[in-house]
Amino acid sequence: MLDLALDRRLPGFHLRTQLVIGDGITALYGPSGSGKSLTLLAIAGLIRPASGTIRINGRSVFDANAGIDLAPHLRRVGLVFQEYALFPHKTVSGNLSFGLPRGTPAHEAACRVDEMLQLLRLQSFAQRYPHQLSGGQRQRVALGRALIGRPEILLLDEPFSALDPAVREMLRQELLQMLADYKGTILLVTHDLQEAYLMASTIAIIDGGKVLQMGTREEVLHQPRTRRVAEHTGAKNILRGVACRDQDGAWDIVWRGHHLRVDGPGPTTPGEVEFCIRPEDVRLVWPDRAERRDNLLRGQIVHELGRGLDYLLFVSLVDGSDRGKYDLEIQVRSRLYHLMTLHVGKEIWLSLPPDRLHLLAPDE
Repeated sequence: MLDLALDRRLPGFHLRTQLVIGDGITALYGPSGSGKSLTLLAIAGLIRPASGTIRINGRSVFDANAGIDLAPHLRRVGLVFQEYALFPHKTVSGNLSFGLPRGTPAHEAACRVDEMLQLLRLQSFAQRYPHQLSGGQRQRVALGRALIGRPEILLLDEPFSALDPAVREMLRQELLQMLADYKGTILLVTHDLQEAYLMASTIAIIDGGKVLQMGTREEVLHQPRTRRVAEHTGAKNILRGVACRDQDGAWDIVWRGHHLRVDGPGPTTPGEVEFCIRPEDVRLVWPDRAERRDNLLRGQIVHELGRGLDYLLFVSLVDGSDRGKYDLEIQVRSRLYHLMTLHVGKEIWLSLPPDRLHLLAPDE
């Protein structure tokens, strides 16, 4: 388990990270300059926060008030850098052995290196140098160097960012397989939301040096707390309406003259609210089935963007005469697009499922 609360000021930036994560993979996701890598470097002991604490499995490795600041090699933390940072003058075996604790007996070191070479499937590359390896092989060596010391925490700093999509997908699966038997906490830093979703069971959204929301990947994607989180997670339909109670005392939202029912927690008081729905959660409705749908709307496609496997449709709830304006963005699979003979200018029925509409709290 990793428990940290960090505070460090830099010119024009204030890092105030708070995290409590258990075993398994947690993704620290956010844009460039949000504080992701700074957080990793602080955990590893490569930068010193001004104040705060870092505890690994209950053991304090940093506590500003108590004067505790363990050296990196005493923290039992493994770190895989974005560019792998292998020593070019050392062989694969030499790079792996560098990750062993200081004072490891020579015989034990040789055995541990051999075990890691087998795990990485790099036995035949033991005496090669980094420039003689492929990108995937270099990544395995970097991971092996981080794991050979049997760390309690493994930190991965954007390990796929420099790779093209095909190689990235292959190495992502390979990395997950190699980490399947690792019993500890893994913190993956990434600016790729899809990567965070595919690799981690828990996602923490960070921006401006502060964690905005943390939860399961489904919670973070479909239940963003604030507008900033919704924007970071691709909930592009962020709408503004007025919350009010209906005749039965239940909450609904008046938006563009329509009363929309929302499942889940309602607002605390009536008034203006922001809410969101993801483009893939908006449902197109066949005209003969329209009467059976909740939150039914009628609109017109004013613009479209084909992406091969799917289409993005930009829909206006008015007459659609101004193609520069739209009210909703909808993602539909190509098969449904062609089945419903959709095109710019066509009027359509659509539904906003109540369980997919989500109220947003004000940003701090």
